[in-house]
Amino acid sequence: LINIIAILLFFIGPFAGLRSLTVIVDDPIAALLDSLVNQKVFEKAFSKPVVPKSNKFHFAPDSVPRYDDYTYQSRLAKLDVNSPFDLVYNEHVKGFINLYAVRKRESVSRMMGVAQLYYPMFEEVFDRYNIPLELKHLAVIESALIPYAKSRAGAMGLWQFMYPTGKMYGLNVSSYIDERCDPYKATVAAAEYLKTLYSMFNDWQMVLAAYNAGPGTISKAIRRSGGKKTYWEIRPYLPLETQGYVPAFIAANYVMNYSADHNIS
Repeated sequence: LINIIAILLFFIGPFAGLRSLTVIVDDPIAALLDSLVNQKVFEKAFSKPVVPKSNKFHFAPDSVPRYDDYTYQSRLAKLDVNSPFDLVYNEHVKGFINLYAVRKRESVSRMMGVAQLYYPMFEEVFDRYNIPLELKHLAVIESALIPYAKSRAGAMGLWQFMYPTGKMYGLNVSSYIDERCDPYKATVAAAEYLKTLYSMFNDWQMVLAAYNAGPGTISKAIRRSGGKKTYWEIRPYLPLETQGYVPAFIAANYVMNYSADHNIS
C-alpha cells in the first residue's frame, strides 16, 4: 500500500508541488515490543499472580487444615508474648478462628492481598500515635478491609465511623464527599479515637469493646458488674455483638499471622 501511494505521489507531485515522499522508518524498539505480543513467554508472564502462592507445607490446593486446641493455644501464646493484648484462647475465640479459617477462607485470602497496601499505612499512623500495631487487624472485623463498606446502622469506611464520631474527629462528610471512606484520613481519625478511649479505660481489650459499643455502654457494663475493670469480667453485661467483638479480634490476629498454616494465601 505504501509503494502504491509513493508511485501516485511521484506522478501527481509536480502538479501539487511535491517532489518526494518521506517515509518514516519504524522504531526498532517499538517493533521489538510489538513482536513480543505473539510470544507465549510474554503471555505467560502476565498470567502469573503478582504475589506467588505460598504453600510451604505442601498442602493440596483444596486442603482445609484443622488443628487441636493445644496447637491454637500455643500459637496464640507466642503472639501474646509480644502483644499488649490478652490474646487468650477459649471456646469463643475458637469459634471465630473456624469462621475465618474455614467458612470465610476466600474473604481472608482477599484481605491478605489488600492488606499489603493498607497494613503498612496503618502501622505508620499507629506508630506515630504510640498505639499497638496489632490494632491494624481491627479493620478486618470492622470492614473486611473494604474502604467503602457501609453497615446497616450507617457506619462507613475501613474503620466504620458513624456520622457524629467522624465529624468529631475531623472527617468531612457532605453531599459530595465522605472522608470516612478516605483510607488515610480515616486511619488518622481512628488512631485519635482509640487513643481517647485508652485514656478512659487504660486497657486495650476494653478499648476494643468501647470502639464497638461506645464508651457509655462500657461504663454502664462496669457499673452493672459491680465495678469490674477487665473485658472478660464485664462481658456478660455487654450487648451480644460486643460479646463477640474481642474474640473476633483475637481470631483475626491469629489467622492473619498463621494463614500459611491454614493453606490460605
